[in-house]
Amino acid sequence: MKQSLIFLVALLATFSMVNAIPFHQLDKRATIFGPCLTGSPSPISVSLQPDPPVPGQDCLFTVTGTINSGINPGASMVVQAFDASGNQINQPIVIDICSAPGDSCPVTSFSLVQKIPIAAGLSGTYSIAVSIVDPSGTTLGCSMGTITG
Repeated sequence: MKQSLIFLVALLATFSMVNAIPFHQLDKRATIFGPCLTGSPSPISVSLQPDPPVPGQDCLFTVTGTINSGINPGASMVVQAFDASGNQINQPIVIDICSAPGDSCPVTSFSLVQKIPIAAGLSGTYSIAVSIVDPSGTTLGCSMGTITG
């Protein structure tokens, strides 16, 4: 009887300690990008390396998609960061799609790999929006992902 009671107390103490370990901090999940809140005429895929991005370091963005209306010379990829309230954190980073190595315009399908610096002041929860815009500023495709810190 005494041994059973000691075993039961030890077992309960072990379960309590295991449940108290913050496994969610050890299990970093990939950032999931979906259509922007304003909508996206064409879906685009975005992946990050490293994921999640490290503030103050460069992050490799791989952006792919198909724009049925076509991407013409002067089109750009725009990367912006927003805080949890939707306020813009940084100046937008604008990259000319048609001048990227291996790409020529006009095209409908694209694949861009671009190294982008991540602001050192980013912390907590923030969102990254990646948009493809034509020369007149019309959004052709947009994707947004939230990074939780």
